[in-house]
Amino acid sequence: MAASTNIYVLPDQSPYEGGKIYDRWGNLEYFADVTALSDEVSSGGFDSVQEVKAHSRKPYLNSKVESSIPKHDRNVVMGVRQSKGALPGKPFTLQSSLEKRDFTTTATISAVYTWLKTTAKVDFVLYSHNGTPYDPITAVGGGD
Repeated sequence: MAASTNIYVLPDQSPYEGGKIYDRWGNLEYFADVTALSDEVSSGGFDSVQEVKAHSRKPYLNSKVESSIPKHDRNVVMGVRQSKGALPGKPFTLQSSLEKRDFTTTATISAVYTWLKTTAKVDFVLYSHNGTPYDPITAVGGGD
């Protein structure tokens, strides 16, 4: 299952480019204050009506008789299918003394690091997609 419970939009952290942070299990709020980030709605679905042309079909395989189906409308919901593949962006890991969680992002790792330094709730270390540890991030206000 590649669905994310939360997709946060990270604004640009000047001069670093922002993007989206994909939080598959809803763990980012343990590490940082996410109230300032906009939470993208994961379901962008909308109702639509599609026209089905008149056609004929056989009631069963190899039938010699065809029945006619008149033209009609079909109600469908568009935009709710999920990818079966991996989440977009590069993975990164946050590890505190108690927790270790994985996330992905389309932002630069520098932008994520800069944002985390200003919003950290606990002390932790950020590891980039290739396992490089960044300087430890301490909780804002002295926390954990």
